[in-house]
Amino acid sequence: MSHTRANYRDVAATADALHFMREELDTENLGFTVVEADPDWTGMEHDHADEDHEEVYFLVEGEASLVVEGDEVKLNPGDAVRVSPDAERQIRNGPVESRFVIVGAP
Repeated sequence: MSHTRANYRDVAATADALHFMREELDTENLGFTVVEADPDWTGMEHDHADEDHEEVYFLVEGEASLVVEGDEVKLNPGDAVRVSPDAERQIRNGPVESRFVIVGAP
C-alpha cells in the first residue's frame, strides 16, 4: 500500500499524554508522536543514544519548555527544536494545555 492513514485520537495515550503513532502508521524508521499535555505536566527525562535517532519537538499550541542537557528552552506555538540522539531531554508543560508533535529518526 502506498500510504497509511491514522488519527492520533484513536491511539491510547501513554503517561496520560503521549500518542505514539509508529505502529498505527506502520513506519519503519520514523517515530511520530502527538503529545497532549495537561497544565503543569512533565514528561520523562530521556535520551535516544542507544537508538541513535534525533528528534524534533514542535509546539503546536500552548505554553511549554524543553529542557535539553539542563538548559531550559522556552517554546512558543510554532517553535521547533532539534535534539541530538545523545542529549538528555524533558518536556515541561506550562500552566495551560499544550499540544506537541515529536518526530524522530536515525
